[in-house]
Amino acid sequence: MPPTPHIAGLAHLTDAAGRLLMLKTADGSWRLPGGPALPDESARNAMAYHVRRDLHIRVEPRFVLGMEPIVGTGSTAYLFACDNLQEDDIARIQLPRGTADITAYAFVDYPGIAETVSPHEHLLITGAATALRAPDGH
Repeated sequence: MPPTPHIAGLAHLTDAAGRLLMLKTADGSWRLPGGPALPDESARNAMAYHVRRDLHIRVEPRFVLGMEPIVGTGSTAYLFACDNLQEDDIARIQLPRGTADITAYAFVDYPGIAETVSPHEHLLITGAATALRAPDGH
């Protein structure tokens, strides 16, 4: 039986220097904040929920930066642009307790993060970098 397709909402969160927030997982890979949607839930709401649950901060998605299929799953990931995190937002970030999934977070520059990021997230990140550098801003 083929896997059931789902959608996921991911957050493009940056600091004042424009560095991207990434989460390190127990297996040593890095991923964007966000997660899968429940049945009948939008990718936008799933992204906001997972960021609030995993990092203890509230973010408001502004627009979709991109979407990519998640290879082998029949699912699709949507990347949402969010406002830059302010210093007080960053100071409030708390990683989940009692779970081994997220072990750390870091703000990183776009180059050099491809090695330990899933293929669909790498495509979303590089597409977002290109789109956000465009003369019209998106």
